Amino acid sequence: MRRGWVIAAAGVVVAGGVAVAIWWPSGHDDGLPPARARVYADFSACLLTGAQGLAAPGAGPVWAGLQDASGDTGVKVSYLAAAGPATEANYLPYVNSLVQRRCDVVVTAGEPGTTVAAAQAPAHPAIRFVIVGPATGAAANVSPVRVSEHVRDDVAAVVRQAAHAAGH
Repeated sequence: MRRGWVIAAAGVVVAGGVAVAIWWPSGHDDGLPPARARVYADFSACLLTGAQGLAAPGAGPVWAGLQDASGDTGVKVSYLAAAGPATEANYLPYVNSLVQRRCDVVVTAGEPGTTVAAAQAPAHPAIRFVIVGPATGAAANVSPVRVSEHVRDDVAAVVRQAAHAAGH
């Protein structure tokens, strides 16, 4: 008789475990839509910063503008920090790297990146160069953006316009 109670109790425990496994919340029913991978447009905007990366003076609002444009256009954004001394000779390979990456928009903020990008722009007419700071150069594919409290919005607007012009 005792053996019958043990078997019955074991059956109840197994049935309870099965019931819990079936009806326990899976964590997917939390009212939120399932996570999805973000779909990007075939268009990219790349920021060249100083050695401090996004912590460089003035880089934060420019990066935020790129992210704003990406959020509503699907443009891929990235940045590259130029290591080493802040000289035109040192920055040239970094600008060329962004050109080789086939960035559709190259954004530079601060010297000497703006000078180097403006000098390289005429040789790459299919790329939009956004120069954040004093306007240097007069190539048709250079968009100067004044440093102001609106730099974030201004950078985002230029990137959106370039993406729209390219059909994205």
